[in-house]
Amino acid sequence: MGFRCVDRVRLISDVVPSVHSSESSSPSKLTTDSGAGGSDGASASASSRNSVHRKLELGRILAENAAFNEETEVEDADHLSTLDARPLVLHTGSQCNIRCPQHSSAVQVKPVMVSVGTQTERFEHQTSTPLPSPVPSEDDSSCNGMDQYDASWNPDEEMSSEDSEEEYPAEPTPESPNDHNVPDKFIVCRSHLLSLFTICPVCNGETKGQIDYQEGTYIKIKQVCTACGYHRLWQNQDMLHRNMPACNLLLSGAIHFSGCMVTQTIRMLKLFGLQCISTSTYFRHQRLYTIPTIVKAWQHEQKEVISELKTIGGGLILSGDCRSDSPGHCAKFGSYSLIEDRINKVLDLQLVQSSEVPSSSWCEIEGLKRSVRFLKDQDLQLSAIITDRNRQVAKWVREELCPEGTRHFFDIWHIGKSVQKALDATAKERGCEDLKLWRPAIINHLYWTAASTPNGDPNVMEAKWCSMVNHVQDIHEHGGTAFPHCAHPPLEGEAREKEWLEPGSTAAIKLEGIAMRGALVKDIRQLLP
Repeated sequence: MGFRCVDRVRLISDVVPSVHSSESSSPSKLTTDSGAGGSDGASASASSRNSVHRKLELGRILAENAAFNEETEVEDADHLSTLDARPLVLHTGSQCNIRCPQHSSAVQVKPVMVSVGTQTERFEHQTSTPLPSPVPSEDDSSCNGMDQYDASWNPDEEMSSEDSEEEYPAEPTPESPNDHNVPDKFIVCRSHLLSLFTICPVCNGETKGQIDYQEGTYIKIKQVCTACGYHRLWQNQDMLHRNMPACNLLLSGAIHFSGCMVTQTIRMLKLFGLQCISTSTYFRHQRLYTIPTIVKAWQHEQKEVISELKTIGGGLILSGDCRSDSPGHCAKFGSYSLIEDRINKVLDLQLVQSSEVPSSSWCEIEGLKRSVRFLKDQDLQLSAIITDRNRQVAKWVREELCPEGTRHFFDIWHIGKSVQKALDATAKERGCEDLKLWRPAIINHLYWTAASTPNGDPNVMEAKWCSMVNHVQDIHEHGGTAFPHCAHPPLEGEAREKEWLEPGSTAAIKLEGIAMRGALVKDIRQLLP
């Protein structure tokens, strides 16, 4: 700095002005050190003789630094307006740079002042407005109440490891509901789904989600941020035991429980472009999960129905029928069902395979035998049973159940269907066209025969049915004791909607042959009242 003194000098600590002290010392006070550093009387005398020279040199140095500070302050007024003025003044302190070439050990230099001057040089070269710090997030409670800009660095404070290590928020664990079928499900396109993973939730940087794994309706997306290192794995549904996606099983159950064809359903979903399970996966779910679930639910429901019937008391009134997997005499399975008419609930189900019986036509009688055996094991008594006109079933009930006090009735719908088919076939013959007009009335008369006999008297029902043959010929007196005449009033004028059949005509004879068949009349006696 221009000093060429052979004598050793030292600066007093308050020679140069500083903002760190409220009272500045005069910059022109420069004296010799008479005590510190081991100086003798000769040093003090030499310093006194050259005091004028040192004052002039030091004044020139301070004037140059002051001019440089004014230029720097004008240029960076906008940049440093919000910052502490301490680093700027510290930069001008000549204590940092004033060193004698002799490197005298008597010169006072504080390391703290040198460190602060280094930070000031960083702001000196800044040419743009400093950007504000990112807005603190709600999760970062330590940033609440702080300024937008970073605080000045203090070398006396130690750097903590917590400030250098960035903490990432823990990935939220999805809450799995107890019932996975309760939440609604939506169809989302691939591009719109991946667009949700383009922004890092931590640093708001640009990321790119990639499909890490896909199985049926299940998809796992991996998101990695190269800027901050954040990563996560996202999945669109919960996982059940054995890492099985929940919606895959729900889809198999929906197809099975609704009775839809699995091949058609999956083909429709694939044509739509929807990711779904395969046929093999469906049958595996059916074998391991859906069928055992159905069996367990049915057993629980059956126990409740049996308990309810035991509470009601009395004999059971059952309606039973068999349904085959295919029509004709080539069925492989037959399912026999029994319904309790008083509570209108299914009481028992029996599945019979055709290989267990002589032929597929025996599946119905075998299913009925198994159901009756099961009900007897539950200490339930049969009061009445209603079936179709199957001859095997009728014989077995007559021989096995009727001696025990069980009454056997035929379902009227099956008898009416048989009569209707016979009338339609006869009405196509020549001279029998009028039977087509009488067919609805004859079927209604069959239902009236059963409904008008609440006590189920077989003789009365037979007489009512046979009176129909006379009625269509305009004969309303029958001469019997059970039903001597028709129950309707005289039909005249508009009350007659159809022409009467001529007695002895072909249509009347054909009708009498259909209605008076021995098997049909015998079954009429067992109509369900």
